[in-house]
Amino acid sequence: MYLLGKASRARVREAENARRNRAEILKAWSQGQVSRRDLIKMGVFTAGGALAFKNGLSPFAPSAYGSVPTGFPRSPLFNVLAFTQPMPRFDVLPRNPVSALNPAPLAQVDETQRHLLDPRLEGVRPGDTGPNEGRPPGPIWAHQEFTRFPPVVSIQMTTEGAKANTAYSPGVTSNFNSGITAGTPGTPFRPTFHPGFPDQGPLAMWTFNGTIPPKLMQVRYGEPVLFRHSNLLPFDVTQNGGFGRHTISTHEHNGHHGADTSTTGTTGPRTTASRVPSSSRASSTTTTIPSCWPDGGPSTPPPPILRPAAPTTPAASPRSRATGTRP
Repeated sequence: MYLLGKASRARVREAENARRNRAEILKAWSQGQVSRRDLIKMGVFTAGGALAFKNGLSPFAPSAYGSVPTGFPRSPLFNVLAFTQPMPRFDVLPRNPVSALNPAPLAQVDETQRHLLDPRLEGVRPGDTGPNEGRPPGPIWAHQEFTRFPPVVSIQMTTEGAKANTAYSPGVTSNFNSGITAGTPGTPFRPTFHPGFPDQGPLAMWTFNGTIPPKLMQVRYGEPVLFRHSNLLPFDVTQNGGFGRHTISTHEHNGHHGADTSTTGTTGPRTTASRVPSSSRASSTTTTIPSCWPDGGPSTPPPPILRPAAPTTPAASPRSRATGTRP
């Protein structure tokens, strides 16, 4: 759908105008200036939430210069060449004891523990307090089987604006990682998609821990894990670079989750930018089939990126979970 380099200036200009129109609509919607209902009334959105099929808006609508789609303008490449960057391995998240968590995890939210809300949040008055976690209170949001399968490992992560990665941990030596040595205080892993591209600012890219490469959570089959995810995105909904919402939800692949832990779509709570509280979501028991290999382990050694951590029990079999980056 991207225009070829030999496309006429008129077609490139048409595609660029449509892109600007889409960006303007997205900015207004993401910053709360208009609602989806308003956009449907304007004839810009369809009832299904897709862009209306019209020239000057949709890249799939026919071009004014022929019965072909308008298309997308080409992205700037800053003179870099294709396939010139080594593919870095995932950044492995540290596994810590549950005792390292503060506040300590509980089966359900302790409503006696409150924290002071920041008045910059919408609707908050000075002195207002809120829950100590991102979960709603009550037993319906309690971690499942918290007593029967208490978590033995804790993993903490944030969602925040882009910054340099000075603690990149691929889990292997550089000779198994395309010779990459970046990711230290002296040589940070820059927040960019290619060494020849400019760095992304904290309002242009939001990602896990604010850094790249994407993160990898390594746990074992049958190992109860508590994953704590904190929202460190800006309070102000307009501080988003023109796109994106500062509310987040968590979804982990290949784990056993209740509604309190896996928030896909409208299944569970969404955490608004608040900086202080953490959203503690426990994978109470991981009893699904491993995504990497069948129960019992592989017949040949797996590649280093999927190599599991040391087993907790002799009968355990390994598995890995990856978390993606959403710019």
